[in-house]
Amino acid sequence: MKPIKPLVIAVTIFLFFFAAMPHAGAGYNLMFSLFIVGNFLLLYLVYSVLKFGIAPKEKFDDGYWYSDVKKQYGKDEPTDNT
Repeated sequence: MKPIKPLVIAVTIFLFFFAAMPHAGAGYNLMFSLFIVGNFLLLYLVYSVLKFGIAPKEKFDDGYWYSDVKKQYGKDEPTDNT
């Protein structure tokens, strides 16, 4: 399994850098180039997360809507499984 955490951090830092560049007075050509590079980075990030990410064990059909919350939602009302 390929670790994706460094990639997520790197793309996030790039996007923050890209968002700050107009305030730093960056020119149009630089911003356009970074915009194109950012789109490819974002597409690669999505591909990497879907391809190499860890799938949750809980299933949506079983009532687990979020994998970071220990609640199972049923037809009547939510129940706490902690």
